[in-house]
Amino acid sequence: MDCREFDEQVVRLEGIEQVADAFVRVRLDRIADSDLNVFEFDYDVTMMIFFIDADERVLGRYGGRDARGPDTRQSLAGLKYAMQQAVDAYRQGLDLPPRPKTSTFARQLMDSNGSGRRGCIHCHDVKEMLNARQAKQGVANSTLAWRYPLPENLGLTLEIDRGNMVKKVAVDSVAAAAGLKAGDLLELLNGVRVRSFADVQYALDKAPAEGAVPIAWQRQGRMLKATLPLASGWRKTNILWRPSMYKMIASPRLFGDDLTEDEKTSLGIGGKRLAFRQKDSVSTQARAAGIRAGDIILGFDGKRLEMDAYDFQTYVRREYLAGDTVQVELIRDGKPLTLPMKLH
Repeated sequence: MDCREFDEQVVRLEGIEQVADAFVRVRLDRIADSDLNVFEFDYDVTMMIFFIDADERVLGRYGGRDARGPDTRQSLAGLKYAMQQAVDAYRQGLDLPPRPKTSTFARQLMDSNGSGRRGCIHCHDVKEMLNARQAKQGVANSTLAWRYPLPENLGLTLEIDRGNMVKKVAVDSVAAAAGLKAGDLLELLNGVRVRSFADVQYALDKAPAEGAVPIAWQRQGRMLKATLPLASGWRKTNILWRPSMYKMIASPRLFGDDLTEDEKTSLGIGGKRLAFRQKDSVSTQARAAGIRAGDIILGFDGKRLEMDAYDFQTYVRREYLAGDTVQVELIRDGKPLTLPMKLH
């Protein structure tokens, strides 16, 4: 950062203490005895800030992350902006969602699961307990895994320093089709008032797997509204960074050396296409599917994958969940073959 950029950042952050002084600041470093119905958030993240009034009504949130790292969606300027937005909402007397009528505590979850644990409870432990409870109720892995979707899933990229300001709209996305443009100021999404990236994620987490959500935004003083259609699979995001999801992440359990370019050419396979020879040791998962040592693995589900055997491991963990059944494409004795395999 050069001197000019540093000076601009200092000016931008000037007054952050004064904004913060509008709040009674409390740090909760243990979640065990916090009301999960009030402090409802993405329990895999490192930090989440809530702006609430004396009646425990949520004025806004700040935090959230993506697969690139814990701080990629945050800045001090963004925090100041979100705080000011919350203060303004409170002073203007805007309608706020009421405090939940019931309470749920992490300690209760442990007791109901028969756990006698009384030590430190990590936030991701809470997520795992909630997932376990829902799984017993028959909720599918895909519903449990794809939580707190990114706004990019709908074609929206937000400013980091102003979390409700649209920075970019992806071409041919549902956001573009709805008429959103860079510079628009989001107001409401799925009934949630938007002041930050965290508010957007919270609103999208409440959205259905398929259907539509309402959205409202300001542009040059005008209020605009539209509906964003949600196609099947829209919630899907990279979950490899999520501690609570480790048990749901699938493993291909197929390993081997990549074919050489000459070997690929002899089989009529493009040089960049995935093609590796299954090693002599075949996993139980692969053996149950009928895969043998020496089979040439080309990928899953008819998708033309351009990667090596190493990247294939990450690809499967990112794109599939444990319990999914895939169609393994391979070549055996020079002939193409497809075998179904359940991922563990």
